[in-house]
Amino acid sequence: MFPWRAVILINKASGKPIYLQVVDSIIAEIHAGRLRPGQKLPGARTLGELLGLNRKTIVAAMDELNSQGWIESFVHKGTFVSSRIPSIAYQSLPGKELPGNQETTAVQVNDPSWLETLYLDGSGKKMMDDGVPDVRLAPMQQLFAHHRSLLSKKAYLSLLKYNHVAGDLDLRTTLSTYLQETRGINSTPENIFLTRGSQMGIYLTLAALIKRGDSCFTTFPGYQIVDDMIKHLGGKVVHIPVDEEGLLTGSIEKICKKKKIKLLYATPHHHYPTTVTLSPDRRIELLRLASKYNFFILEDDYAYDFQYANNPVLPLASVNNNRVIYIGSFSKCISPSVRTGYVVASGAVIKVVNKLRRIIDRQGDPLLERALSEFIKSGDLQRHLKKVVKLSLHRRDYFCALLTKHLSGEISFVKPEGGMSVWIVFKKAKTAKGLLEKLCQAGYLIDSERVFLEKLHAIRIGFASLTEKEMEDFVGALRDAAQGSP
Repeated sequence: MFPWRAVILINKASGKPIYLQVVDSIIAEIHAGRLRPGQKLPGARTLGELLGLNRKTIVAAMDELNSQGWIESFVHKGTFVSSRIPSIAYQSLPGKELPGNQETTAVQVNDPSWLETLYLDGSGKKMMDDGVPDVRLAPMQQLFAHHRSLLSKKAYLSLLKYNHVAGDLDLRTTLSTYLQETRGINSTPENIFLTRGSQMGIYLTLAALIKRGDSCFTTFPGYQIVDDMIKHLGGKVVHIPVDEEGLLTGSIEKICKKKKIKLLYATPHHHYPTTVTLSPDRRIELLRLASKYNFFILEDDYAYDFQYANNPVLPLASVNNNRVIYIGSFSKCISPSVRTGYVVASGAVIKVVNKLRRIIDRQGDPLLERALSEFIKSGDLQRHLKKVVKLSLHRRDYFCALLTKHLSGEISFVKPEGGMSVWIVFKKAKTAKGLLEKLCQAGYLIDSERVFLEKLHAIRIGFASLTEKEMEDFVGALRDAAQGSP
């Protein structure tokens, strides 16, 4: 509400009539641009009560403003600042050397130059993601049915208060059982920490483990955000290459013989961005190396639920190794806006994560977390996954068939065994050059790392969120861009 009492100051000792003081104050606010054309004004009785003035005084002020053309009134609608008054757009005075100028007196900000501002202007464009679920299929009605059910119980009042930093105990208990049944991960509620999405979980875990100067393994190509996190925390990034069987464990041992490594970040089930699955022998070798050279494995299992093979690959964390820290979330299996993730780790790691969480975010969303717990226990989550995984399998096959039919001469790719995206490699470097700009001209905004195109001539495209018609349209645009058609 507009701060009328703060801007209309009445001086009863002044010889000027009070109603004219009200008039002058309102005109000054219009001149300053704080009252804008078309903005509704409170009624005479309401404004009089706010200012402690008689209603007749306010009516006299409004009549004067109306006669001067500053306001206009409409029957059954109310009184408004005149729409005929032009909007006032003020410009900064030239020259930063002026006394009192904010830009000269402001404290210098610590801008991390290696980070990019995240801003995707998708207005008028079709957004192509790099692998997220179709939000049109999100089971929000079922999820929030559990939410509404909680509101009908007395116990819900406790969920409106400050709760445990680690998250709702009921959901952590449910997750403990759920992860054991679906992933073979043995844990207790005390070993599970809830976060606002997996990215928060990754950052908190890195912050709990890394000291300035520590070296950490990631892959290239890989999840650039994790590299940025490590760098921001003062760590050093050591890249491990990836082939068709996942990260090269041989390269890991060569480096470990020369320098101390604190941890390795990996997406073994569905490598980001290439989509390959870490082979069984390399999984065993990776665990052996972590034990031998005493480093942690941070396992980001972001797309575990989307497996299409008959024999699903269990997470590294299923071996019950304290060196493996497991990260997961509901953002990929329900919707990106459901910002609830989880960390499964040893008690020592959870204790430090708890401390760090408190200084950036007191807690998550207890009501949503409890609703998610009921959503899982009722079987709604598994029923939803069964439906969307079946549809995603069909969409994967259809998308890959379109790529083969229309772009086999321009690209190469391997049909992914899981996940929601395809890693597309262009056979000629010149094809990748300027591709994003051409697709933008065709009406598509691609949410993918530009460095993949620049250095590897490759791009990661999600299929799970597309209908058949949307796939056909996009592949047609991609073909035209790749072949240089206008």
